[in-house]
Parts: sequence; C-alpha cells; structure tokens
Amino acid sequence: MANHWVAGVHHDGSSAYVSNPYPRSGDTITISIRVPTSAPVSSVHCRVLEDGEFRHLDMHLRHTTGVVNLWSLDLLVQQPRVEYSFKLMTNEGAYYYSSMGLSRADHPTFFDFLILADYDAPHWVRDAVFYQIFPDRFHNGDPSNDVQDGMWEREGVLTRKLQWGELPIPWVKARSVDFAGGDLQGITQKLDYIASLGIRALYLTPIFTAASNHHYDASTFNEVDPHLGGDSALVELRRALTERGMRLVLDITPNHVGVTHYWFGQAQADPHSEIGGYFVYDERQKHFETWLGVSSLIKLNYNSQKLRDEMYRLPDSAIRRWLAAPYSIDGWRLDVANMVGNLRMSQLDHEVWSEMRPYVKRDNPEAYLLGEYFQDGTPHTQGTELDAAMNYQGFNTPVRRWVGGADLGTWDDKAWGDTSLLPTSALALQLERFQAAVPFVIALQQFNQVSSHDLNRILNITNGNKALVRLATSLLMAYIGVPCLYYGDEIGLDGGKDPDNRRCMPWNESEWDHDLLAHHKRWIALRNNSPALRDGGYQTLYAEGDTTAFLREVPQQRVIFVGHRGARTSLNLPVWQAGIPDGAVLRDLASDLAVTVAEGAVTLKDVAQGQAFLFAV
Repeated sequence: MANHWVAGVHHDGSSAYVSNPYPRSGDTITISIRVPTSAPVSSVHCRVLEDGEFRHLDMHLRHTTGVVNLWSLDLLVQQPRVEYSFKLMTNEGAYYYSSMGLSRADHPTFFDFLILADYDAPHWVRDAVFYQIFPDRFHNGDPSNDVQDGMWEREGVLTRKLQWGELPIPWVKARSVDFAGGDLQGITQKLDYIASLGIRALYLTPIFTAASNHHYDASTFNEVDPHLGGDSALVELRRALTERGMRLVLDITPNHVGVTHYWFGQAQADPHSEIGGYFVYDERQKHFETWLGVSSLIKLNYNSQKLRDEMYRLPDSAIRRWLAAPYSIDGWRLDVANMVGNLRMSQLDHEVWSEMRPYVKRDNPEAYLLGEYFQDGTPHTQGTELDAAMNYQGFNTPVRRWVGGADLGTWDDKAWGDTSLLPTSALALQLERFQAAVPFVIALQQFNQVSSHDLNRILNITNGNKALVRLATSLLMAYIGVPCLYYGDEIGLDGGKDPDNRRCMPWNESEWDHDLLAHHKRWIALRNNSPALRDGGYQTLYAEGDTTAFLREVPQQRVIFVGHRGARTSLNLPVWQAGIPDGAVLRDLASDLAVTVAEGAVTLKDVAQGQAFLFAV
C-alpha cells in the first residue's frame, strides 16, 4: 500500500512528545511528532490556534533512528488552552493529524490536541490504583452499631439485619433497608489486606446518615451515619490511611437528598420559604420534583443561591467541610453528575461545576473531582470543571461488551440492549474516540472500572469465565487512566443485577480463588512499577479478530500490552507502527517470555483465551 506508513505517525500529550504536559503560562515547551522514515514526508508544520487565528509553525527534524524521524518545535505557552494539530506535506498532498488520527481530510478544532496552562491537577491520582467499597457489605468491625430488625420503616418495609454472607434482598421486597453491618471500623481493620493488593486509594460509596443501606438518600451531609461508625470512625480511618500513604475519596449526592433530609422537612412545611427554594416545587401538581420519579430522592434546585452556599461556597458547606482536618479527604465522587442543575428549561450543570471547582481547589489544589457519567462526560472534563468522569462510555462499557457482550440496555431486557460481542476494531475505536475528546492530562485521570456497585460484576458478565475476568483486569491495569477495583472481584465474588452486585465480602479465605487473587496482585504491581502505565501516552497497534494491542510510553519506558479473548491460537503481531526496529527483543514483564521483532512483527505462539502480555520494548 502506498500509504502503509500512515499508521506509524504518532503524537500524544505525554512527556514522550510534550516536554512539559503541565506547563504554567509563560513557559516554553517542546512539541514533537514521530514519523516513519519510510514516509514520503517533505516537511511537517504545527498548526496552532492563537487568539482565534491559525498559525502554521515550521517543525525541524530533531532526531532520527533510521526507523523513525522525530520532528519538533518550541512553543511559548501564552493562552489558557494551547490548541494545535499537525500538517504533513507529502508528494501526494497534505495530511492532517489530530487527536482523531491522520487523514487527508481536515477536522474541526474540537479534535485538536489540547494543552492546559496553569491546570491544578490532582497529581497523586495518576499513581493510584483505587479500591471501591460499599461500606455496609465489606466488613463488620463493630457489631454494637449495627442496624437491627424493625428500627425504622421505609416505604412500608421495616429494617432487617442480615447475617454476614446472606444474599442481598431484591429492592421490591426490602426497599434497601436490609443491612449487613459493615462499617468504617471494619474498613480500617482490613487496611493491611487492601494494602497487600497494591492499592493506594479508597473510594467509598456514601457514608452520611440515611435511611437505606446504600446511603444515596442522605438525611444530612453534616455527619457520618452512626451505624457506619460516626464521625470519629472516619477520623480514625483517615489516620490509618495516612500512616499507609493511602488516599480517600468519598461519595456525595449533589443532585438530590433523601426524603428524610432535614432541609426537605422544612421545605414541606413551607415550599415558598428560602429552604423551600432548595427544591423544585410544582405549583400545579403540588409536589416536589424527584430524581427520575423516585419518591424518596428529592431533586435539588441550583437556581437557589442559598443552596449553592450550603453545597459548596461556605467553608462548612457539604463539599468543603470534609476536605478540612481532621477528615482531610482527598476528593469527591459526585453522584449522577450528568443531572446536577439540569431540569427541563434550567440547564445549569456547566455553571455549577465551573463555579464549584475554584472553591474546592482553594481548599486543596490536589483534590480529585470525579463525576458519575454513564453517558458522555467529556464536555465537563476539559480542565475548567471536573478532573475526571467515571469513564463508562470511554472504558467500562466497551470493555465489558468486548469480553461479555452486554451493554447497558441488557440490564432490563431493553429492546435496544446488545448482547453480541463487540468487535475488537470497535473496541479500539471507542477507546480512541473518548480519549480524543479530552485533553491528554485529563485522560490520565479518567476513572476506569470493570465492575461497580451499579453493574453486574465482571464475573457475572463473563458467565463465570475467569480467564476473561483476568483479561479484563489486565486491560484495566494497562489502559490509560486510573484503575479502580471493586471489592471482592479479586477473589472471585459474583453478583448480578443491583443489589446482588453488593454481596458481603467473604473473609473465610477458603472461599477465595487464590489464583485470581494472585493475578490481580501481579497486574496491580505491574501498574505501580511502570511509569509508562501511570503516565504514558497511548497508540493502538493492533485490533483484529480477538486480539488487541497498544503502546504506552514515556521517555524512560515503552511497553506494549497484548490481550486475547478468543480460543487458543498463534499470532503474528505487527509492532512496526511503534517505530521498533527488526532485531529488537521484547520481554514480557508478566512472565519470562522473550520475542524478537522480524519484518516489523513478533510471533506469539499458543496464546490462550484470556492471556495478556506486557512487553517491555
């Protein structure tokens, strides 16, 4: 093919191609692009958008290996957003290169590469592997604070105390008032186990006083639920985490409160009062707006300036009070972020997040602001609002479809549910598209999972196929962004549709899959010890049949991930696109395998289903 070379052209926002991905205004940075020496490229130009105008800056050939040429230029950072792309001149005409790749066609500037000046990044996040815990189901550290049978009623159902390990009761019967007794003391007691996995940060689902076991129906944002140990237990957890060098992210519901919240009690007494304005009252129907029609979750109204004070402006507001000592949490997961401030003609989400951010960053410049988006969160992760999204569409959903053939529509047998396996080429394309839609430094912070408290567990999605669970876990640890493990996945905990996905963590080790546990530890260690996996750029190398492969690189390390979901086979895997010369020896960091590049490719023999490699280049 005359244009076979195009797959070898590469640039991303990593330190391999941008000398400082986190510049301050006034800095000069060096930008580079890799081009195969075989390419018929006569000159390369960087097209920069400055003050609304394009400037075409000539790049110079800085370095050549005989296989690739590195073209570079120095650029002064003098705007909050440095937007740029490349124009490669060849004997057949110009090629344009953006975050969407190389093409003869030009592109909208939305897909330009983007460098953020003076961006307050939560730098610790890139070095973390998270562990998500649903507190009521993890470990019962203090039985004296357990919810007992009949302590209160919710929607006509009395609370029930489960025996540890008893399966969660479906919502239609239990109304989420079946409690297993897990608490913050239990988490503190199991921190040595969590640390032994290689985990460096915790994400806890809500812990504020509430009527349900999931606590997404807060009665207040001002106290930790006494049944979870109260404020003192959070202080002790924070202390124990700090001793181990671990971080803590909590979960809050800025979109709604529970029907038992004291704000709502006052609003019901007088819907037209100042506190009544915290909510949206329908004068015709004489009722308050709820979250998706759920009567126990009352929608908050961000047209109220007083509500904004209470949620994030005041030092003692719901968001800011827990950032301060003695709690000193490291960030927030913001529940249903896609709906916050949005209701019909009132669409305030961009306004709310852009206003909240400076208040949070003033208290802690490295606080992590993470929004829940089952949909597309990229409009809110451009550097001025949230630091990251729960990357469902950009990682979780396509990966689960690739290994298990289940998209979100299969939850309730929707007509639009797709149970077919996602083609590998489509997996690569969806991953690339959602990377392309955010600045590179944001892509490094996106929050990736293969299971969560809202989804069937990965073991359930793969129909019990642990080879595919291992593959999904390896991909999670190797992909760009921040990996998060859902408690129990590492020992083979199963779980179907919510609330079955919130089973109790079994602490009898005879019930654990120790081979699966060892696999998780191995790949978490690979992640923790690899600068390329934590900070590196990303380039798709292969996505055909049942096999995917990509390059992660920083100046000090280059690694290639290879994952295979199909039957046992042998593979001839092209790697020339990464600029790797023939004769190079690649060594698998996950085993003792070594392969040699010949004619631009490596041969992998007898590759089993679920097998994954991490080759050091």
